[in-house]
Amino acid sequence: MNTTITTKPLNVLGSQVTIHLHGRETNGLLSIVETCDEPNSGPPPHIHHRESETFHVLEGEYEISRGEEKFLAKKGHTFYGPKGIPHTFRAVGNQSGRLLVTMTPAGFEGFFEEVGALSPEQQEVPRVLEIGQRYGLEFLPPPES
Repeated sequence: MNTTITTKPLNVLGSQVTIHLHGRETNGLLSIVETCDEPNSGPPPHIHHRESETFHVLEGEYEISRGEEKFLAKKGHTFYGPKGIPHTFRAVGNQSGRLLVTMTPAGFEGFFEEVGALSPEQQEVPRVLEIGQRYGLEFLPPPES
């Protein structure tokens, strides 16, 4: 098996994403990425229609919204995001957060590669939405306050 280790972080919508294990290395069974999120940042609410995600908090604290649940995940906590369930996360507190994310099956790492290949100026909403659709990603409107 040809194993290539990716260590260069990709800039994906302001977060640093490193692909540690690509789906081509696991025959599509799973992939593993690491995200580094600045305080008070994270992705907009979204649904994965193809893969489930398991998140492990390496550093910091995250406010998690999964379906109707809301909870705080601290360093060492692991939580599951099943496919088809709306979710989002946000690093909270004064320090950056780091998550190790296992995606099953693999494939979504391609979204990170495509968006990360764009400059920050090119990561415009319509373009990211179009890329996301190709990977079974549906962005949702932010919750009303």
